[in-house]
Amino acid sequence: MNAKTDKRSRDRVLGDEWLDWHGSDEPSEIREGKRTFLLLSLAVLVGFIFLAVLFWYLVLPRFEQYGGGFAAAFTVGIAAGAAFFLVWYGLLAAAVLSRRFYLAVCMSRGRRLLFMLFPFAARLASSLGISRDRIGHSFIAVSNSLAAASAGRGAVLALLPRCLSAEIKGKLREICSAYPDVTVHTAPGGAEARSCIRDLRPRAIVAVACERDLMSGIHDVAPRIPVIGIPNSRPLGPCKETEIDVEAFREALDFFRARSSPDRWHAP
Repeated sequence: MNAKTDKRSRDRVLGDEWLDWHGSDEPSEIREGKRTFLLLSLAVLVGFIFLAVLFWYLVLPRFEQYGGGFAAAFTVGIAAGAAFFLVWYGLLAAAVLSRRFYLAVCMSRGRRLLFMLFPFAARLASSLGISRDRIGHSFIAVSNSLAAASAGRGAVLALLPRCLSAEIKGKLREICSAYPDVTVHTAPGGAEARSCIRDLRPRAIVAVACERDLMSGIHDVAPRIPVIGIPNSRPLGPCKETEIDVEAFREALDFFRARSSPDRWHAP
């Protein structure tokens, strides 16, 4: 590592997810659509089903030794499991790519299964030359599409990172001041963000961070609390003077405002 990259990595306070960064070049802003994660995770799911079928093929003779009933039950179990996961994934993809609210509501509870697929999809992405941040950005877009809001009690928590530029942070706080039910908190790290969530018990969260921090936070929170993640852009690299799309932040707050009927989030 040369002196220039060493200086770039030390002239900022790196978050936990960026401790392995040493000034390597990366795009200042990532734009990766939902289809990237959906296609890679589908490939992973098909791979698992293929392994299950291979397992069935290899052990079926053992079951046949105990009688045709055992073999038939084993075959039906494998087929039913494969069909279930393929149908589930088809509904999830339809919920993400369509504007049918009821599908999003039905599938929002299934996001935990997406997190189970993500590590394998990330490894496949890496083998194809797709970076960790690109696949993370695509996953966040998928997760946001499954967010559903309805009228409820409690505040909307706007979580901001410490690395935002002063100008952007000022604009976001000014926007939040127009919403009486929005609480703003700047979290220097994931531990403090989780502590704030436990103390405030918000009904929804709009989180601003890099893809790596958002992935970790959504994994912990999204099954219980609706979350919309707004990835930042990093013109000077991670953890220093970062920026975001201010209008996307405003629209996320509008989405979570108390309302009489449910709705779905659609990124601007």
